[in-house]
Amino acid sequence: MTPSVDRADFGWSVLLTLAITGPLLLGSGYWLVGDMVFVPHQPWKSAWLGLDGSLPRAVPMDAIVSVLTQVVPGSVVQRVFLVGALVLGGVGIGRLVHERAWYARAAAIGIFLWNPWVHDHLQIGQWAILCGYLALPWVALAARRYRRDVRAGWAPVAVALTISGVCSPSSGVMAVVVVAVLGLRRSWPSWSVLAALSLVANLPWLLPSLLARSSTVTTAGVFELFAPRAESSLGVLPSLLTLGGTWKSSIVAGERTSAVVVGLALALTLAALLGALRRARSGPAATEVRRLAVLAAVSLAVASVPALGGAGLLEALGERVPALALLRDAHRFLAPAALLLAVGLASAVAWARAQVAPGRESLWTVAGLLVVAPVLLLPGLAWGAGDLERSSYPADWQTVAERIGAEPEATTIVLPWAGSYRSFDWADGRAVLDPAPRYLPGEVLIDDRTFVDGVEIASEDPRVGAVTLALGASGPVDVARGLRRLGVTWVLVERGQVDQSVPAGRTVHDGEDLVLLDLRTTTDPGADPDPLRSTARPSHGDYAPLVITGHVGAFVLLIGAFGRILRPGSNRRHSSRR
Repeated sequence: MTPSVDRADFGWSVLLTLAITGPLLLGSGYWLVGDMVFVPHQPWKSAWLGLDGSLPRAVPMDAIVSVLTQVVPGSVVQRVFLVGALVLGGVGIGRLVHERAWYARAAAIGIFLWNPWVHDHLQIGQWAILCGYLALPWVALAARRYRRDVRAGWAPVAVALTISGVCSPSSGVMAVVVVAVLGLRRSWPSWSVLAALSLVANLPWLLPSLLARSSTVTTAGVFELFAPRAESSLGVLPSLLTLGGTWKSSIVAGERTSAVVVGLALALTLAALLGALRRARSGPAATEVRRLAVLAAVSLAVASVPALGGAGLLEALGERVPALALLRDAHRFLAPAALLLAVGLASAVAWARAQVAPGRESLWTVAGLLVVAPVLLLPGLAWGAGDLERSSYPADWQTVAERIGAEPEATTIVLPWAGSYRSFDWADGRAVLDPAPRYLPGEVLIDDRTFVDGVEIASEDPRVGAVTLALGASGPVDVARGLRRLGVTWVLVERGQVDQSVPAGRTVHDGEDLVLLDLRTTTDPGADPDPLRSTARPSHGDYAPLVITGHVGAFVLLIGAFGRILRPGSNRRHSSRR
């Protein structure tokens, strides 16, 4: 890889990244939308390592964010993650097609960074899963080296798998599949080494998942609710073939509802597939492209099964294997297909350029259109995906956090008790995961039920039912007594949401946005004076050392692999070229 190639890929990646994240970078504040919740300083909790018995959906990423926000504000951490991941993802795709001219690489980078999958996951706020997607080119590069030489390639694979596993469990699984499809050979060392690396790299979330005894996962109806959906009248399959088709129709870019736009995007996909077919026929990259085609086919199959009549079958299997709940949002597993489209589009652009001759100069236009087509077909991704504006937390949040922080062992519940997503006026009314558990210290319990199209997805936390029962008592004093028996000290009321009666208690903060009640004092003279009986979620107890060992093992693997890669002469002897 020559320095000029690096600069060209880096420059184009930076330009596209700025076109997406520009509004975030032009001032202070946060992008708060969907699951994307960053706070100024995220307090440390055992839950961030998966030690609280809950399902580790953001383990260990929450731990990393918590540590980083002790050093720099969360707003900086958010910008570094989003901008850094997008730029590195583009540079990685450029390296994957390094032998191509700059304009062909630009096409590959463009379709990888600028597509409906990226738009939709940004709008849903699944930033960690987006980071996992943007790591896929580096996973593919590691798999390329591993396929050529297991001894030379294990370290890059270890780094790629560990970083992917940090992003999210689904990203960790996808990375393992990518390396398996692209990197395995017919040799015992190839399979055994990959199996060991995959296990250790994913221990931080795998062990808490296996030991989450107090959480319950439901698969009843979820596969149909989260199945990919058609964006236009062309149906769901054309949407999926163009990396669209998210289950959340409300966040789909407006232009994607047009059959004409989706049809043109389908033509772009066809051009990329023809380019990949041409590339797979012969040459040093033929084997890799064929494997990429297999990977894309598997990704498309997994994503499309729930939408094409397979939701019932998955639900039946999920009753016996609850881990299948991982597949409920099948659209995210379409991500590896973008690798084939990027490689194929680079080949198609190179072919179009090769056909340019006297009298056929118009083919330059064809090549140019293929380069810019992803942007032209999805203008909704530009400038904050159209409607993402920066938001800042009102001062009430910091005031309440400091008050609760004076007694960090206390338990807080958050009202209204009406699902896990909020719509704050100060956050432009966008649906966002309640920030309280990340902003406030101590044990913070929210109603973690989710509502999709009016259908309730049951809570995974057994404490939610107990709190719901206590909140249903006949009067404010009885509610307060019931919550106290459950070990609750504080009640946080978020103003501007649905109305809900609040328990009796001493108001220690009454702000414009938040109200904080202390339940330890009550107007009821007959309040139960007995010691509190906490129903706090049981931790892993005796398993905690095992869970921590998993984190340490993955960290040691990452450091050891980095050391191997950075060893003098390593990169020179083991180039990533085919």
